[in-house]
Amino acid sequence: MGKRTLILPTIVKSSVFALLLLQGCSAKYAPPPGAAGAVAEARMAGPATDGSSAGVQRGKYLAYEHSVTVDSPEGGVKPLLDKLVGACQADATNQCTLLASGLEGGRESSAHFRVRVKRPGIEKLIALAATGGELASRNTSAEDLEGPIRDNAKRLDMLRSYREKLLALESKVGNNAEALIKLSQELATVQSELESATGVEARLMERVNMDLLNVSIQSRTQRGFWSPVKRATGEFGSNLSEGIASAITGLAYLLPWSLILFLAGFVVRKIWRRMRRK
Repeated sequence: MGKRTLILPTIVKSSVFALLLLQGCSAKYAPPPGAAGAVAEARMAGPATDGSSAGVQRGKYLAYEHSVTVDSPEGGVKPLLDKLVGACQADATNQCTLLASGLEGGRESSAHFRVRVKRPGIEKLIALAATGGELASRNTSAEDLEGPIRDNAKRLDMLRSYREKLLALESKVGNNAEALIKLSQELATVQSELESATGVEARLMERVNMDLLNVSIQSRTQRGFWSPVKRATGEFGSNLSEGIASAITGLAYLLPWSLILFLAGFVVRKIWRRMRRK
């Protein structure tokens, strides 16, 4: 009922102009009997309370999201990501849409892959991901969209009913130009709200009819005995240069302190000698 109470004041406010115009017409124009009543009825008309027009059935409007983590061998992260992206782009039957993908290199490379696809395509992509490594985890969550879908269905019913009554009223005002202008403006407002509500309905039903899939790919580092040795050998040159640079930096810090300590020791030694002579 929350959305209904928000929409009704807007529609009532805008339709009052049409009612006042019809009531304030000149004496030469006499509105047909029941015209003002039709406007009032249009303003007060509400949607069916059971939401029957949208065919909403309880418990059937769940938006599913699947999350999968794959532990891939070293060097297998990018090839697996490329396979998943290619499979999604080729799956026109299940309307697979690539939402995001990315690759991060380094010692422990990783990748992520996010798509929206019909339910039969989910298992295909998960099975393909499992061929590129070990399926470390899999989770599924669902969001119940029954409430938003019911509310939007009621809003659509109300707007459609109000538009029909405005159209019926438009045929009764005759040739009164001012009344026709007001009614046209009201119809344009209602049509705009109808298009907005229809778009909301399409997005909600897309979330219900198509699932989200998130695939996280991680490389299996340090699985082999020689892997750390190979990596250390390959990075020997850079580590050596970093060590020399650190030693030079440390020497630069130590030189001033060495001079200060030498001078302080010299002064202390001289004072000590004088005290011993006394």
